[in-house]
Amino acid sequence: MNKNHSGHYSVGMIAAVLISLSAVCPFASIHAAPSAVQENNLSSAPNHNESFQVPSTESMSPVVPPVSPGDVSSKPPTQQQGVPDEVKQTATDTVQSLSSQPPFASWKDAELSYHPLGPGTHSWLVQVNHAGEYIGYLIIGSDSNGAYQLNEYGNGPGGPYSMDVLRQSLKTLTETEFSSTDKLQITPMYEEPLLAYWLVRSSTGSQIGIDAVTGDPLPVEVADGSWKHKLQNNAISLSIPFLKTQAQAVTVSSEPFDPYDDLGWLQPKHKLSIHNTSQFMDILSNSQRMIFSATSINFAFGGPLSISGYQAWISPDHPSEPILYALTYHNGLSRFVPLQRLLSHGEFLHL
Repeated sequence: MNKNHSGHYSVGMIAAVLISLSAVCPFASIHAAPSAVQENNLSSAPNHNESFQVPSTESMSPVVPPVSPGDVSSKPPTQQQGVPDEVKQTATDTVQSLSSQPPFASWKDAELSYHPLGPGTHSWLVQVNHAGEYIGYLIIGSDSNGAYQLNEYGNGPGGPYSMDVLRQSLKTLTETEFSSTDKLQITPMYEEPLLAYWLVRSSTGSQIGIDAVTGDPLPVEVADGSWKHKLQNNAISLSIPFLKTQAQAVTVSSEPFDPYDDLGWLQPKHKLSIHNTSQFMDILSNSQRMIFSATSINFAFGGPLSISGYQAWISPDHPSEPILYALTYHNGLSRFVPLQRLLSHGEFLHL
């Protein structure tokens, strides 16, 4: 499948194709072992995202000339050849450090596949695979200074950008949002603070965002970017170089729970006074079950989030300044997100 000048892949479809289609991956895969990147080998995506396939020309009306499934793995599109050395180094060091902790023991001999995320290629999805099975993911992005940081990571099934989830969502949207003859541009996107989604544009001019984890349609303000004015301007950047940090043991305060099972946390009296890392660790040790909410922009975090623990990363040069990733769960997936981004954009409440 070729890439057009705007950097998106164009996928022509009709409803019948969506029902029977095994997967159409809008971004190419570059596979690598943790120690080396096979940059000239574009192969099928890991099991988590199924295989990269293209419908036959009889069942699609592509905007760009179609290619047969046999041609897909011949060569990556020009814009996607190679992965930045900094991304590879960050991914390799992160996986090596995490694999020293029991929950991530299976990551030790994992293979990594790299997928660029829009807009641009400032963020990368790194899928972690072991023995041919998807076991986790990293999302690596660059900060305002161009240095790569670990935006989030997860252990287990159900990670973001699943082709199964996308296909099911598109089947539903074909019945409600799009014409069955629309040509769609589907682009994997990742934006701060923690917004992972597919941007779907129709040939008729309509567009919609689809949550890359749940497959749920996102507010219309996501597709046009107008939601960003709701972001607070007090974001805190990490001052410690992440490449020097080492993962510590995971601290678990409670079993997984759904914030919607008990909405008592919505009452103002349940608000917690948490403004820094120390307060978070102290209060979580007593409250055990905690909720993070960013009110009108919860969708940008995949929230509200149930917080059930954390993992600290410590630099040998700054042992008293741990970088914390809050632990939340989603359908068997242990997801770790930067505490500083939560502190910057929302509030914590207890059950």
